[in-house]
This record gives sequence, C-alpha cells and structure tokens, in this order.
Amino acid sequence: MFQEICEVLLDAFIDSIKMLPIIFICYLLIELLEERILNTYKTNKLLSSRFAPVVSAGFGLIPQCGFSVIATDLYSKRAITLGSLLAIFLATSDEALPLMLGDVSNYPNLFLILGIKFAYAIFIGLIADFIFSKKRLQTNPFFAETESHDVHGCCDHELESEHNSKVHNFLIHPLFHSIKIFLFVLIINILFGLLIYFVGENSIKTFMLATGFFQPLLVALVGMIPNCAASVIITELFMVGGISLGSCVAGLCANSGIALIVLFKLNKNVKENIFITLSLYSLSVLLGLVINLF
Repeated sequence: MFQEICEVLLDAFIDSIKMLPIIFICYLLIELLEERILNTYKTNKLLSSRFAPVVSAGFGLIPQCGFSVIATDLYSKRAITLGSLLAIFLATSDEALPLMLGDVSNYPNLFLILGIKFAYAIFIGLIADFIFSKKRLQTNPFFAETESHDVHGCCDHELESEHNSKVHNFLIHPLFHSIKIFLFVLIINILFGLLIYFVGENSIKTFMLATGFFQPLLVALVGMIPNCAASVIITELFMVGGISLGSCVAGLCANSGIALIVLFKLNKNVKENIFITLSLYSLSVLLGLVINLF
C-alpha cells in the first residue's frame, strides 16, 4: 500500500511539473501586456459606447483574475457599466487556459469553452446595459458615487505602482504566480490521485453523473469561491471527465477570482453587491443547464 501511495504522489508531481513551464510563459506574457492592457481598458472610448460589453468580454478572456479586479475597481468609480462588469466576470476563466494549454488534446474543448463564454458574456452584457441604461445607472440608488481607489491585480499587487522594478514585474511576480498555481495543481492532483486510489475512478464519475441535471448548480458554487484554486479544481475535474462541459462552463463563468471580494470591499452598496453576485451565479448555472441539454 505504501508503494502504491508513493506512486500516486510521484505521478501527481510529474503531471504537475509538466505544466509549470507553460504556466510561467503564460504569466510572463500577461505581465508584459498587463500595463498596456490596463491603460487601454481604462482609456478606451468604446467603454462608454453601446459596444462596451464586447470590449470587456475580450479582456475577460485573458487568463488572469487581475482584469476582473480592474473592472471591479472601474465599476466602483462608475467608469464602466453593469453590463461591462458582468461581461468581464462571465468571460473570465482565471487559470483554465494555462492549465488546458498544457495538453494538446484539450485544445478543442478549450477553444469551445472560451468561445461559448465570450459570446454569452457579450449577450448578457448587452442585455444588462439595455435594461440598466447609463442614465438609469446614474440615478438608481444602486449606483451612488464612490471614492477613488488604487487598482490591484490578481495577487493584490498595485498594477499602477511606480515602485515595482522590471525584475519584479517580469520575473518575480510571474514566477511567484506560476509556483502558486503549480502548488495548487499539485495538491489537487495528489488529492485526486488518492481519491481515485481509495474510492476508484468509476465510483467518482458515477457520483458526479448521479447529480445529473443539477450538476452545474454544484460546480457553479465551487466557481463562486473567491480564489484561483476554484478554477483549477473545475478545470482538473473536467479534464479527467469528472464533470460535463456545461458544468465546467458554469463553474468557470461563475469564477471571477478575488473580484467579488474586491466588489464588496470597494462598492459600499451591499444590496447591489448581492444582486451582482446572485446574478453571476444564476446566469452561470442557466448557461450550464442549457449546454447540458445538447
């Protein structure tokens, strides 16, 4: 038994370490683009147009919860609309893209998931802006003026700070983030490996399948956890066949990293924050249920 457990641990480490170089490259590229993307997102004239949710959904596809945090900060300052906020929340996949890029066989599913999330984010964003027009948002008690805040990224570092060196920005931070995700993946792979060893892969799949039609409700709840580990868990479950495509999409749509925590921190209207949170969960579950019908 001890030998089998050691093999499980070794397999988990090997599977996880294979992803580390790709994850690091992804976060290095993100770091190189982050400042330019931030400035573009904050100054883009399209953000005040009817096509703002399209722009927001595009930024949401970038694999980092830092951009959903940026959107939350801008929303608290009333620089973007509710539709734009929901669009970037729904489009955000956090760690799913770097993880699935580690295996070529996952590419078709990856592009399908990103395409579905992008289209859905635009659709919901446009509808939200139609219902809550800019004029109405400015007069609605939900949308009172808020004071300015510094913009923070995925690891709560200040994206606009002048104190960060290039070494910190382009080596230390992406390496730190990559190692953190690697550890998340390693822990999850170990837990999955031990679970499969003691319970059996077929038993786990049978349990998940037993939730049937309601599986997206459970997975979306996991997605609502304000931590990048949630998207890691959801992605890993999907990659091993533990959950359906609809459930995976529901969980990833509901997952906006730490953005919801930032929302409750910066936006003082608790009722509005609860409304946005429940809307994000409900919309994510609805999409997952619809996908599972096909």
